Amino acid sequence: MRLTTKITLAVLLGVTLIFSAYSYFSIQRERAQLKKNLSRESRHIGESLRVIMVELWKQRGEKDAILFLKKANQGYKQTLVRWVWVEENPPPEYQPRVPIEQLKALRDEETVALLAGSPDGRDFLLTYLPLLTDDGRIGAIELTESMDELHDYVEESLRRSALVIGASIVSGVLFMGVLGSIWVERPMRKLKAQAERIGTGDFTTSINLPGSGEITELSETIEKMRGQLAEAREAERIANEQRIEALERLRHSERLATLGQLSAGIAHELGTPLNVISGRAKLISRPGMEADDISRSARIIGEQSERMTQIIRQLLSFARREKPRKQPIDLNTVLRGLQPLLDPTAHKQGVSLVIKEAEQPLPAYADPGQSQQVLLNLTLNAIQAMPEGGEIEISCTVADDVKPPDSVKEQAQRWVKLEVSDQGVGIDEEKLRKIFDPFYTTKDVGEGTGLGLSIAYGIVEEHGGWIDVKSTPGEGSCFSVYLPEATDGHVV
Repeated sequence: MRLTTKITLAVLLGVTLIFSAYSYFSIQRERAQLKKNLSRESRHIGESLRVIMVELWKQRGEKDAILFLKKANQGYKQTLVRWVWVEENPPPEYQPRVPIEQLKALRDEETVALLAGSPDGRDFLLTYLPLLTDDGRIGAIELTESMDELHDYVEESLRRSALVIGASIVSGVLFMGVLGSIWVERPMRKLKAQAERIGTGDFTTSINLPGSGEITELSETIEKMRGQLAEAREAERIANEQRIEALERLRHSERLATLGQLSAGIAHELGTPLNVISGRAKLISRPGMEADDISRSARIIGEQSERMTQIIRQLLSFARREKPRKQPIDLNTVLRGLQPLLDPTAHKQGVSLVIKEAEQPLPAYADPGQSQQVLLNLTLNAIQAMPEGGEIEISCTVADDVKPPDSVKEQAQRWVKLEVSDQGVGIDEEKLRKIFDPFYTTKDVGEGTGLGLSIAYGIVEEHGGWIDVKSTPGEGSCFSVYLPEATDGHVV
């Protein structure tokens, strides 16, 4: 409605100014015309009186001529007729109403017409018709016409103009208000509502305003924009799905590569229980064994089979490709699942794993498989960084008084920390800045893809956390993974 009000005020202001100017000039023109008519009428009367007065002056003398003029004054109701002498210090009864300086043209026998005011504020039109006497004196017939009629006309014209302007303003406001509501306010409300829907991400509702004006063109532009945004959102959704799918395939490939590294050690680990099972099965097959020995051998076979089944189940679970599923998990459980998978590879390298669980359940909102992949990648890197053997410590704690980097958007009140600390060769400062770059690796050709740390960093970032690294060449490295703490399945 504000736009309609502004347009209405602008139009009415323009109309008022134009009409006021027109009324002013019309009144001035009519006033001048009325003044001209009054002056012409006075001249006609004066000319008639002057002709008669000249004859009387010649025949009867000055006294009778002036007496005639006084009697003639009684016959005009609207015009006052007097005889005046145009000279210095004339008798008061023959003194002109205006100073003699303004009547110099009478000496040249020219008629003089001018406006004069009275002490009571009234205006008069004075007309002087000269008359030269035989003795050389200059006199004049003074005709005084009141301008009250002219003033009354002007006031009446002003009243009519004011009434017309007022009526125009009132009718214009009503007219423009109705038209503005129909032509401007309603369409603008629809456009505003459409813009708000688009702003909230709703691209399903279309709007088409009838007509061919600017508002219709704006509606068509907004509709075109809505279609483009809807197409862009759909394209973005498809691109995101493709990106997530590609990223998941990449993570799965890295998981399989990690699985390949674990398999060599686990194959050796499975050899021992297989030998035990084989030996016990042969003992049972011999004749003459006691029932207690048979029962003990069967129990051992079952225990070793269960041990191998557990290892194989963990390998299959790790290798299986599944969509990310964030859920409340206990990080202590994630740590406990690492030992069977990493022990064979660690023992082969001469490395001992030390798992330090938190004293209380440590909740986080994360995908269990992806969390395990992050820790496996970090721990395998630590094992490979310790050619001379040593100890790797894997722990989880609550991170107090930690400040997230500016790149972290998650606003968590508390954070939990997973830490993998080794006694390996360490990483120098220059390489440390690149370790999370895709395909960057410090390992020999054929020993790594350069994707492990990059994928781990991406997983942690998607979970709203970050990875911090501290390393000293020759002394070891410490990778700290920070995740938002969770309570009852929700981020704190």
